[in-house]
Amino acid sequence: MSGTTTTRAWAAAYAGLDDAALVALGNAGLLRRARKDDVAVAEEDAKGAALTVGAFRVRLDRRGPASVACDCPTAGVCQHVLAACLWAREVAPALPEAGAAADGGTGIMPQAAPSARAVSARTLAARAAARATAVRRREEALAEVRSAVAQLVETGLSHLGRDDADALRAVAGRSRLAGLERVHGVRLDALVRTAAGLVEDLVTRDDSVDESDVLDALAEVWALCEVLATAADTPAEPPAEVVTSSDGGTTSADPVAEVVASSDGGTTSADRGPAAPRPASGGDAAGKDHDETDLERFLPLGVRWWTAPGGSRGLSYVGWDPAEGRVRTVVTGRASGTDPSFRRSWDLPLLWSASLARLTEGPVALRNVRLRPDGALGAGGSPRIALLGGFDADELLDVATRTGAGTAARDVVGFGRRPAQVRLVMVRDAGEVGVDEVRQDVTWRITGSDGAALLLRLPAADEAACEALLSVVVAGHSLVAVAVERHDGRDEPVGLFTRDGSGRIVLVSPTVTPAWRVDSGARWWAGWRRRLARLKALRAKATVVASSGPPPAPAERACLLLGEVLTAVAATGRSRLSARQRSDAEQARALARNLGLVTLERAAADLVGADLVGGAGALDPGTVLRTAFVVGRARAVVQVQAG
Repeated sequence: MSGTTTTRAWAAAYAGLDDAALVALGNAGLLRRARKDDVAVAEEDAKGAALTVGAFRVRLDRRGPASVACDCPTAGVCQHVLAACLWAREVAPALPEAGAAADGGTGIMPQAAPSARAVSARTLAARAAARATAVRRREEALAEVRSAVAQLVETGLSHLGRDDADALRAVAGRSRLAGLERVHGVRLDALVRTAAGLVEDLVTRDDSVDESDVLDALAEVWALCEVLATAADTPAEPPAEVVTSSDGGTTSADPVAEVVASSDGGTTSADRGPAAPRPASGGDAAGKDHDETDLERFLPLGVRWWTAPGGSRGLSYVGWDPAEGRVRTVVTGRASGTDPSFRRSWDLPLLWSASLARLTEGPVALRNVRLRPDGALGAGGSPRIALLGGFDADELLDVATRTGAGTAARDVVGFGRRPAQVRLVMVRDAGEVGVDEVRQDVTWRITGSDGAALLLRLPAADEAACEALLSVVVAGHSLVAVAVERHDGRDEPVGLFTRDGSGRIVLVSPTVTPAWRVDSGARWWAGWRRRLARLKALRAKATVVASSGPPPAPAERACLLLGEVLTAVAATGRSRLSARQRSDAEQARALARNLGLVTLERAAADLVGADLVGGAGALDPGTVLRTAFVVGRARAVVQVQAG
């Protein structure tokens, strides 16, 4: 990157812009690429400059990093913006020393009133104007996001197209430039980009996404806008002390604190630095919409290979992040009929250019791995992977304790987060393997170290997974722990921690790990093959498969009823409830009242009340989105408590 020794007065706003602030403004990957860009001055005057960065034009002025604009097609902060900020930092006038003031830089301040030091009228006016501009930019960004989300619901989620996803990404980019603060570590623009990705998946008929998923994401965006708007109504306390410099300007210890605080949501000081980068969102293939981070230790818990009814397939790689004390998941897949090289395999590179055999060999360190707003890991990029040795029983016990019963909902439910449906169970006794012919499942009952029994299931249709499970359990391998995932109403074993002949703990994932070598002539194996063949024959003859699972708990039923009503309304874009929908909403309201779920009851009452009292178009998008947010939160809490 080219530079110059000439300083510009207008660039003072960039003088204290350190690398941490630039990472908060963009992300670490963008900053690395920005350092390699060549920057040339195209135009310049006393107010700012127009730069040529690569093949694009970037404009920047005295207003600071939040106002820098680039004409490249990237939505949001791009590497060209960061390259321009780096250039402006080099040419900016040096910051005055702390204490340099109206005495001409001696550091000795003249006597003033005990409560504050002198502030010029021009400085106060400039500060007021800057504050008004920031507030206006903030309000405009929130209004634009609200309008975009409401328009999608009003149109009807089933009627959306690719251009709607693109428009949502553009709104995300503009909202990021507005400098909105984080809420619980999550940026609004990150959630908007996540919603845009789901809209695109819905439009392209991705089997793993439906209208309810998109509604949940849009409702969360709407709610975050409400939180940010409420926060704006409470003005921040003014600085306790402002020093007037000799030229009438102001001096502070950290002139970029406003930029960092607006993008990070935390407080910043010169000696402490901004908080570490937090998750951004899923984005394009180039990774411009992602933040990157390093995981010093990541403990794999298992892998689940899945195939959707429409033919798409993929895998979920689950592990434990001890630094954050949480389960993290990365999901990757392919649509039906695409990429024939992506198939169930233990040895082929399927994730991060690594095989599942390598990724489950033991704890790993991940460098430059992508993070999404919900805390999940991104499947893109090329993180560096380093094996950190083998599995340790004490570490597994710690994970089992922290993922078991008693997890507080507030620890896993919040903006941009979803409750993990994975827990680790230390095994006291591994019971017998059986068959549920009604549900077409292979069953396995285990007893945890706390004495609690747990019935695990695998679909009998997945013959490879059943054979892998049987070859481990029935053959008598020493079992240490089992990673269990709640999926489709069943508890599935996604990882079996067993001891091999040398006493080393190894991880077996039934849906991807090949069956261990066993004596194919053994009588138990021949018998199991006959039972699985019988199930296969029954399945081939069946015309209807009915679920025999237990009915949902009352609290879950209330959420399901209300959620189905909201999804139907949002999918069609209708502004009135049908008679059946109104009946379901009333039933959900009664259930919530009987259970003492006051907030859920009020949300259902608001939905029904708006439909009954208003005329045509009574159910405005705001009512639908607010109610959907409450239902989503209640459902997440119920899931945590049930787990």
